[in-house]
Amino acid sequence: MFNSNGAVFITAVGTPLDDKGKMIEKSFMRHLNDQIKNGIDGFLVMGSMGMMPCLATETYIRCAEVAAGVVNGKAKIMVGVGDNSIERTLERIYSIKHLKIDAVVSTTPYFFTSSQKDLLYYFTEIAEQSPFPVYLYDLPQLTKVKIELETVLKLSQHKNIKGIKCSDDPAWTRTLFDKFLGKDFEVISAHYDLVDVLLKYGIRLHLDGFFSIMPSWLKEIKAAFSKDDFEEITRIQKKMTWLRNKFIKIKVFPAFTEAMNLLGFEGIFHPSHICPLDNSIRPKVKNLLKEAGLLD
Repeated sequence: MFNSNGAVFITAVGTPLDDKGKMIEKSFMRHLNDQIKNGIDGFLVMGSMGMMPCLATETYIRCAEVAAGVVNGKAKIMVGVGDNSIERTLERIYSIKHLKIDAVVSTTPYFFTSSQKDLLYYFTEIAEQSPFPVYLYDLPQLTKVKIELETVLKLSQHKNIKGIKCSDDPAWTRTLFDKFLGKDFEVISAHYDLVDVLLKYGIRLHLDGFFSIMPSWLKEIKAAFSKDDFEEITRIQKKMTWLRNKFIKIKVFPAFTEAMNLLGFEGIFHPSHICPLDNSIRPKVKNLLKEAGLLD
């Protein structure tokens, strides 16, 4: 899907909501266009940063519709669909089957614990019935279930399973990359802190939600990569890691909302059950963005 000899960046975009949980379409469109302007290669719409499990059905469908309309071939679109049963995951897929998107992305079910045999059955059933190519989404930090190597190897043989997003151990991502090098199965790295190292290793596909805040930095990395300027890439990586670590200390999701608002994107970008930042803490986010050079 991502045919490129350069560095490829996929943003797991945020979903801006009003206080009733409905999407703020103008803000979302502005968010997508900002990413496109900065050369982003693809989008994961309603991944974990996009709060897919938290959205009302109407909002879910509308978010996918707006994304498909805005992007319209300017980049690739992947949509998060994973849920806690085959039926619920397929319900999400069928609800957007009328749209022009490139793939759907599914985590493992995350309420009941699944065996590897269960995962083989789940993903195979989804792939058999999905009108879109399916990408696996390995996120054991949240789902508590790991897609093991042998399971990935077996699932990769299915004609409609086209890749995997890796959010776990970077060494495991490297193992997968080596296994599938030169094959028609994409390994997408979600290791925000190691973009520079993994690019040098040869892993060119990178995805993260925090990319939403800094698409201009990714544009600079792409330019540096085209010149084999890894010193410049590492310089930018250090800035990225510094900023993300500061956000972790504040609290990632509500700090993400504050940052996106400051950058001109209206709405609530964190789950409704998570408290917003206290007014005493909010200036810290503004100061961090200014120090990073992302806000005047």
